[in-house]
Amino acid sequence: MAKIKEKLGRWLRVAIGGPMGIIAWGISGASAMAIVVWGLQTVALPLLMLKTASWGIWGLGVFRESRAKRENPPPKV
Repeated sequence: MAKIKEKLGRWLRVAIGGPMGIIAWGISGASAMAIVVWGLQTVALPLLMLKTASWGIWGLGVFRESRAKRENPPPKV
């Protein structure tokens, strides 16, 4: 059962994107709040730039986390 829990935790970390992914999720949340506060027409272009940046950061985080798993496999018991 511990192996399954460890695998699920690892896959969740990869899906989130690790520390870089958390930053990207924060940027995405901030842009969503900007829409609520100022409206879509006011923040359309900055929103597009923020969303593009956050998706790029998230993608890099996912790539980095998936490579970390491949380079440092867990020890076999």
